[in-house]
Amino acid sequence: MKPKAVYEKHIYWVSPKEESRLRDELAGQGIRLKSAKGVVCTPLDEINRIASVAPEVWDDTCGRQGSWYRQSEKNGLFLIVSSFPLEGYEERKAARITRSDFRPPRYATPEEMEAMVNERAFAGQMPQRWSEADDMEQRIQLRWARRLGAEDPEYPALFRVHTANHANFLRPRLTVQENGRIVPYSIAPSAQLCSCCLELFQVLGADHPRKYVAPCPGAAIFARLEPDVFLQVETPEDPS
Repeated sequence: MKPKAVYEKHIYWVSPKEESRLRDELAGQGIRLKSAKGVVCTPLDEINRIASVAPEVWDDTCGRQGSWYRQSEKNGLFLIVSSFPLEGYEERKAARITRSDFRPPRYATPEEMEAMVNERAFAGQMPQRWSEADDMEQRIQLRWARRLGAEDPEYPALFRVHTANHANFLRPRLTVQENGRIVPYSIAPSAQLCSCCLELFQVLGADHPRKYVAPCPGAAIFARLEPDVFLQVETPEDPS
């Protein structure tokens, strides 16, 4: 069997002025900095060498999910997703993403997800817009879940999984231990997830040196990430 190619992405958050400077620097090296359109996850596709995500893209197709970005300290910053490290931008680096062979010891039970969603401290962190999916978006979410293999999901239950999954990266309950550290991971199969970009791009859970994130249906569709193949997200400070 042919081994999988190495998958590696480097994540940076830069100001508008820094993004413009980087664009000029790359152009001088004959490298085009692509601009993401419509969805924020397309730069994760292996075919994209380096891409920029402008703040307004978080308001587009996934505007409800982008509410987490808009209330974060990264609001107004450009996201750079690169297949190679950027010299001179080390202080702006948020993470390195690689494909992993991680397998979750178990997924969350309905009771655990209910507890995650109802935790008062987490509820105070959740943007109001996150809960406001209209009928059209609900149908899209259900269609994507079925496309990845979910069996006859209903939206309220699916949304509870979406929400609990984000909660697990903010206030972890399902974790593994590696070298004495607590490492959170996605609590359900890819078919039941949403907006994995928030964890991959360090909008949520950035205080964990390492985490394991399964692609959501959007990332599988728009960025061609393989469902249920976990990605390892490490901060630049992670020594291991």
